[in-house]
Amino acid sequence: CMKGSFKLSYYNEYKSYLRMVKKTSLMILQQLLHEWDNGNVKTRKKILANFINYHSCDSGADLEEEFGNAASLFLVRITTWLRLTYLLGQNIKIQLDAIKIFLSASCGQRYLTEFLEVGGILTVLEILGLKLAQENDKSAALLLLQTIAECGRKYKELICESYGVRAAAECMARSSTGSTQECARQLLYSLAHGNPRYQKQVYQVLKDLLPSTNPGAQRVAAQGLRHILELVECPVSNDGLLDNIMSNLLRSLYSDVQYEACELIKELMKYERLQEGIVIGLIELLSPLMDDPNAKPVISDIPLPQHIQQASAAKILCVLCHDNLDVAKIAIDNKAVKGLINVLRNVRYPIAQTQAACALSYLVNHFTDVQNTLAESLGSDLYKEFLKSPQDLHKKLTPVQLDRLMSNKHLISLTSESRYTGGDTEVEEEEEKEEMEEAVGKRKKSKEEIIKVESRNDNDSNDSHESTDKDEDSDEDDDCGVIP
Repeated sequence: CMKGSFKLSYYNEYKSYLRMVKKTSLMILQQLLHEWDNGNVKTRKKILANFINYHSCDSGADLEEEFGNAASLFLVRITTWLRLTYLLGQNIKIQLDAIKIFLSASCGQRYLTEFLEVGGILTVLEILGLKLAQENDKSAALLLLQTIAECGRKYKELICESYGVRAAAECMARSSTGSTQECARQLLYSLAHGNPRYQKQVYQVLKDLLPSTNPGAQRVAAQGLRHILELVECPVSNDGLLDNIMSNLLRSLYSDVQYEACELIKELMKYERLQEGIVIGLIELLSPLMDDPNAKPVISDIPLPQHIQQASAAKILCVLCHDNLDVAKIAIDNKAVKGLINVLRNVRYPIAQTQAACALSYLVNHFTDVQNTLAESLGSDLYKEFLKSPQDLHKKLTPVQLDRLMSNKHLISLTSESRYTGGDTEVEEEEEKEEMEEAVGKRKKSKEEIIKVESRNDNDSNDSHESTDKDEDSDEDDDCGVIP
């Protein structure tokens, strides 16, 4: 009885404690809502800042406990204030951050439903195209949309049906900060992943961003395409993707854009039906201009776009040949050697000459015909220096030597039928040693055979001499015999 009464009293005390906590939370909520309804902009910003600081990691149950099972009342007030004031472009970020706490809370599906019922997605998408909105406001809007998209496929389709893909792409193209562009890329990737109905739409939007004049948008679009290629089907060679890469990304002055272009081309090279088209397109970019070989090298601060395109094509071609020998054969079949020699004549942009010389050095080390013909055209001394430092070849070439290279018909008309050397000096040395050992073994065998034949001949001659002596002895015996 004592134990039962103790348990009952303990239960009653705990129950009264919960009532007191609930009353306290309700009083706190009432006070908070009263301050919100009667406060000005400064007061509301202070309330939102405190809410973000203290409840950024709370779950749905924690929020309900904090606000006495009436947290939806506070969410409705925030969304209403946002819809009334977002056109002014003020206090947008702090409101979106507060809404994100509700939508990202575990077991907070009811908050997401309430936000969608009042047209929250359309409001956030309009913020992305708002001229008065700042970059951090757009970043917060993109993060909120990504939070909604991560809740399931039907929410991704809802965002796409509300023209969310186009809004995110336009925001990426107009943005001037890398953080906003990265948020847009993450949102587009999230909309494409696990959403087969709209994957091609995301692919098309990112492809159309490549000709943009915004280098940040070009870089992020190329990076997004590289990640989405594994989700969509193999792109077709005539869908405009290769043209956008060749004519826009490779002309960029920014190294990060060219890096993403190179990585995207390497990703496309995994599809066999695109390999030849990519190699041919790169070779065509090797001869955009013909400079006067008698002109002095001019290094300008801002090189011509076609010169940058030329250098990028030579560099990527060298990388692709290093990765796959079959690509090198395709390049030689399509007169890549002629194009690289043409780049060596571009005295206005030495970087292009350096990249072309590096690509030529790879082909020289792997194909004997290229090696022999280039050695004849350059001469023994210059060819040895070329093998030691290919990147310095353009500094030592004279106009006469360049003309000789361009006029060498055999060097221009090389094909992949040239014998492959392997490009590995250690392997070549081992093969030479094996050949020498085989030759020495053959010589030893031939000597042994000769010695055996000679010994056989000597034995035969000795046997013949012995037989003649025996015949003579028998004749003498016959002559000296007894007369019967």
